[in-house]
Amino acid sequence: MTRFSAPDDVETLRSAYAALNEGDIESALAVLDEDAEWCEHSDLPEAGLYQGRDSIRTFLQSFLESWEDFNQETEDLIPGEGRVLLMLRSRVQGKGSGIQVEGEYAHLWTMRDGRGVRVDAYLNRKEALRALKAGPARSY
Repeated sequence: MTRFSAPDDVETLRSAYAALNEGDIESALAVLDEDAEWCEHSDLPEAGLYQGRDSIRTFLQSFLESWEDFNQETEDLIPGEGRVLLMLRSRVQGKGSGIQVEGEYAHLWTMRDGRGVRVDAYLNRKEALRALKAGPARSY
C-alpha cells in the first residue's frame, strides 16, 4: 500500500519555509530529525551532503549570510509516497553587491512521523519531479 505524505506534513513544511523567510533558522530546523540529511546536488553552488541538524544549521547560516534580503516563495507542494516536493522561487539581494537575483529550484523532502529525514535540493525542477515520481530511493 502506498503511503502518501499526510496533509500535516505539507502544513509543517509551509510553516518551516515561512520561518526561514523571517530569518528564524531554529524554527525552520525544528521540522528536521536530529540525524537528517540535506543534499545540495552538484549543480548547486553549495553542493554537498550535510548530515545532522547541526551541520544543516551551519550550512543554512552560511548561505543566508550571503544575502542582504532573502525570500523564497513556495509555488507548489506536491505530496508523494512519504515525501513532499516543494517547487520554489527565490528573490534575493546580494550582501555588499546589492545585485538582485531570482531563481527557481526544488526541495524534495522525505518525511517520517512528521519530521524531515532527508532533503534533496535540485536546481532542475524537472529532475526533482522525476525523483518524486520514482519513489523513495532508500528507507530512513
